Amino acid sequence: MGLLTPLQDRLVYLDTNVFVYALNAFPPFVKPLIELLQGIDERRVRAVTSELTMMELLVVPFRNHDAQAEARCRMILRPRPCLHLADVSLEVLETAARLRAENTSLRTPDAIHLATATLAGSQVLLTNDRHFLGLHDVEVLLLSEWVDAVREE
Repeated sequence: MGLLTPLQDRLVYLDTNVFVYALNAFPPFVKPLIELLQGIDERRVRAVTSELTMMELLVVPFRNHDAQAEARCRMILRPRPCLHLADVSLEVLETAARLRAENTSLRTPDAIHLATATLAGSQVLLTNDRHFLGLHDVEVLLLSEWVDAVREE
């Protein structure tokens, strides 16, 4: 099974950590994330993330006054035909509040990500945060397990 096979023909929600690992060239994930971003650019994978992702990515570059890192954050979330940057709307925030009410361990940013994934109609959430497991109807695919499964083939 190829790396992108479980993602094809499904709308994939990309959590912020997917972009953090890509931007920082985190060793175990460099090759798979390059393949994922190429798959998005080549329209083999349809993906969505929240505008919240941009906010989360820009904190460190702003704190460090690092214009190059800021530009990289903006570049990775640039408009692409198969990567939608979803608004943080009132509907998203109300859905996130409901999710937090049902799951008291869920932090606000994660509730916003999960609400966005749900409202966008994502079938799978790609993340490396285990606390998303079992929270909602969206299938959670852990980046570390995804990469390990492909290595074992």
